[in-house]
Amino acid sequence: MIIGLAGKSCSGKNYVGKLLEAMGLLVWDMDVMCHDGLYENLDAVVSAFGPQVVSEVDGKVVVSRPEIGKVVFRDPSKRTELEGILYPWLKDKVLTWKAQNPDGVLVINGALLYRSGFDALCDAVIYVDASYEVRLQRVLCRDSISQEAFDRREASQTDVDYRAVNYRAPLYLVTNNGCNLDELNRQVFSICDKLGIIRY
Repeated sequence: MIIGLAGKSCSGKNYVGKLLEAMGLLVWDMDVMCHDGLYENLDAVVSAFGPQVVSEVDGKVVVSRPEIGKVVFRDPSKRTELEGILYPWLKDKVLTWKAQNPDGVLVINGALLYRSGFDALCDAVIYVDASYEVRLQRVLCRDSISQEAFDRREASQTDVDYRAVNYRAPLYLVTNNGCNLDELNRQVFSICDKLGIIRY
């Protein structure tokens, strides 16, 4: 079984991912996986973004995501090109895992689950929902960014909200508008029970 885990910035999605991992489930973070994918697709990345995105530190090749970000900022079409390198590679990873683990459970933690098309690979999507006001307060307390920066991030995630897009897998909603952890855990455990996932 493949489960997608989605939610907007500061919704509590990563907490739910850690909870599922603590229950014994395998959780792949799309951001982390795609970072690894930069190295596994190094030639294609350099061809697309230029040699300035790669350097050598202590004898190891390092891909600079800030440098890639500068290229994408100058030419937004480069984001699509980068996704065209990383998403098919990650999709192959997911499908290979599924073929090798037909009775296993894999959780794909990714805010861009819908945009990347990975929701179509899922048997279910757990969506962690929280209001704009609650998420804004969390980011102002937790991160050193301004409301304007948060709003820019929010504007880039219009295709994340389940109210704006139709996820291509059964959707299970977790509401996290300031509820305590016991209540949040209860919601997640209830979904796992409905999906027939054994909790360790």
